[in-house]
Parts: sequence; structure tokens; C-alpha cells
Amino acid sequence: MNSLMAYLRLLGLWLCLLTTLSLAQSPADPNSAPKPKLRYGDPGYVGARISFKCESCSLPDVIQGILAKAGLRFEFPEAQQWQRVADTVVVNEEPWNEVLDVVLARHQLQATWSEVGRLVIARRLTPVATGPGKLGQLLAGLPPVPVNITTLNPASRAIEAERLFREGIGYFFLANPDDSRLALVRFAWATRIFDEVEYAGREATALYMLGAAYLDLGQTARAREAFQRARDFGQNAGNQRAVVLSEVSLAYLDALEGKSPETARRAAAAGLDFFRQATARTNLSSRSLIDRELDAMLVTLSGRLFFRLGDMETAYQAFDLGFDAYTKLDDGARGVVENAVWLERCAGTLGRRTEAQQSIEAGRSVQRGARSARLQIALLAWMGMVYGESGDLKKALELQREALTAIRQLSDPALETGVQWNLARIQAALGNYADARRSYENVLKLTEKETDAFWRTQVQEALARLP
Repeated sequence: MNSLMAYLRLLGLWLCLLTTLSLAQSPADPNSAPKPKLRYGDPGYVGARISFKCESCSLPDVIQGILAKAGLRFEFPEAQQWQRVADTVVVNEEPWNEVLDVVLARHQLQATWSEVGRLVIARRLTPVATGPGKLGQLLAGLPPVPVNITTLNPASRAIEAERLFREGIGYFFLANPDDSRLALVRFAWATRIFDEVEYAGREATALYMLGAAYLDLGQTARAREAFQRARDFGQNAGNQRAVVLSEVSLAYLDALEGKSPETARRAAAAGLDFFRQATARTNLSSRSLIDRELDAMLVTLSGRLFFRLGDMETAYQAFDLGFDAYTKLDDGARGVVENAVWLERCAGTLGRRTEAQQSIEAGRSVQRGARSARLQIALLAWMGMVYGESGDLKKALELQREALTAIRQLSDPALETGVQWNLARIQAALGNYADARRSYENVLKLTEKETDAFWRTQVQEALARLP
């Protein structure tokens, strides 16, 4: 009997313990409930790691390759219209969703789930804030977008804008003012189209390059307006590269006018830091060809700011990075010779004569080895403009005259127009106003039969500024 009572007491204690444990782990506790399975787009989702290589492939092929590796079905209704857009992805053991996000962001696309469980790829329309306002006078005097493009649907116009932007980059890298004029028109067309289809991220980049082309031609007021708008649109659309480029460029224009050296120093440091962070990534899919071209421009511009601030050591480091970045580009000759001149100027100031000589010899080697006689002359004149910016106006004048002599063997009015324009600007900077006037008048003679009034307008404005 006593044994039975002892057993019952133990059983009661055991039941009480089970009840206590059951209450402690109540089903109401959210931690005890099974967690839903995450999928692409959910916070915290990390996809399976993939290795994928697709160099200069069409964008639809890139997206298909990534999603095939991920084992997902998808739809891309506008794939045919994106066939002419190329991209490069080289990744090794990285989450597929991160790779896809980088590619989609680069082209202002997005992926959302359909009702039947497929990813749908479509263009992301970014609302444009009212702050930047309309384009106003920024594009005044430039030709309108060709009619055969304006009649296309929005998606097709956006693709054409990408093509025009790429053409503009090509002209810009030819390093001659008349080619910068052609680049200016392409960037203006791309800007107009991106504005119409509310493609704010790309519009920011196109606006920045519009400003760079204006600056190439000596039109600092319009360059400033373009950089300001590029910064505003970039902030609105999350295009950090365009924002940093624009802020460094605006600080550079301020430095030319003797304003706020501390602001210039902060901007130059920010540009250099951005470049280092961008190039430190091993994931090549994060930087397209355009990204790499813009980054090369950014680090070179940062070096120019440091040079103007008198920080020759940091400027030298920036120009060394710029030289290397442009060397890796197929059409980077303009940037290579530019950075070579800056490296020579910095090294000379720092007392590094051997390095100065090596730098300019490297630049001259690239200039002489350019793919055509025309580009060789354009690069020679461009080296002169860089010398002029660095303060050596006599060397700048010497190289422009050397370029003019070489042009006589080519009979290239467009190239001569650009070199005469360079020559006039340098002569004006030297105070040789009579010579500058003659050079500007030579530009008018070379372009008098053209229907485009661009150079006539530029010369009239330049002559009006001469004493």
C-alpha cells in the first residue's frame, strides 16, 4: 500500500512538471512558430551561390544565365528591345540574388513575382523630384532629337538613348573640341529622352557627361548647371557615382574661381575614396564599362583638385591610379596622356626628376602609338591643354603649334577647327589678345560653310569676352 502511494505521488509530481513545461512553451510564443520560407525580394534572403561568366553578352542573355543558375522561371516581356544592350558579369561563388540585383540596378530594371510564381523583369520607373526642374536653357541652341527616335515607344526611346550616350562617350574620348561638340549633341539627345521617359538614374549620368563636354569647350557656366542637375537627379535616383562626380566637378569649378579650398579638399578626398572602394571589389559584375570610364574620370578629376590645392603627393597618387585605370580601357588614350602630363608636373614639383621623365615618356609613347594620325594629333593638342591647365602656358602653346603643323599633312578641317579653338584659348590666357582674335577668326573661316551655327556662336561669345 505504501509503495502504491509513493508511486502515485511521483506520478503527480511528473504530471505537474509536464504541465509547467507545456505552459513555458506556449504556442502563442512567436519563436516557437515555424518561420515562412524566404524568397527573392524578402528581407534577409540569401540565394544559392553561383559562378557565372558572360563577357559583352546581350542583357537578356546575362539575366537568363543568372536565373538559369538559380533554377528560376522568369519573364522578360521587353527582352527583344534590350538585345543591343551589352553587359559583362564575371562572378565566382556569389549569391545569385546579389548578382542579379547589381545587373538590374545598372540598367534601371526590377524583378517582381507574378501570380503564377515567376519573376517578371521590367523597367523601373523612377519618379523625378520637382526640385531639379526642367532642363531650361541648358540644351538651348543644340539640335532637337531626331524625328525617327521621337516617334518610338518609351522603352525603345530609352534603348536609343543608351546608344546615343555610348556614341557620345566615343566622341568625347577623341580629345578634340569639334568631337566634343558632337559628344555634346549626343549627350543632349540622351538627356532629353531620359527626361521624357523618367529614367532618372541614367539622366543623371547623361547630364554629368553633358557638363564634362561643356567644360571641355570652356563653357564653365553651362557645365556648372549640368553638374548641379546631375547631382540633383543622381540623389533622387540613387545614382551615387553621378552624385560624387558632380560634387567633385562643382568643387573644381569653385576652385578655379578661388572659392572654398576646404570644400574642394573634402570633395577631392571623397572622389578618391569612392574610386578606391569601387576598384577594391573583386566582383567584376559591379562595374560596367561605363562605370569604369566614369571612375577613371573621377580619380583624375580628384587629382586635379589636389594639384590645385598644392597637395602634390596625394595628387600624384590619384594621377597614378588614373593612369592605370585608363590604360585598362580600350579607348583610354585620352586619359592616359592626360594623367601622364599631370604625373610629370607633380613629380617635377616633388623633385622626382626620373619619375617625371618616365611619366611623360609613357604618355608620349601612347600618343605616338594612337590608332590613327588624326588621333595622334588630337592627343598632342590635348596634352597641350593639360599643360595649360597645370600652369605651363608656354608648353601648351608650343604643343598646339606642333599639332597645327602636323594637320597640314592631313587636310582635316574639323580637327583644325578644334586645334585653332585650343590655340585661341591659350593665347587669350597668355594675354596675347590680338593672336587669340586671329585664331578665333580662323575657326569662323573653317566652319563658315557649315549649317550648324555652333562654332559661330562660340566664337562670337569668345570674341565678346576679349578686351
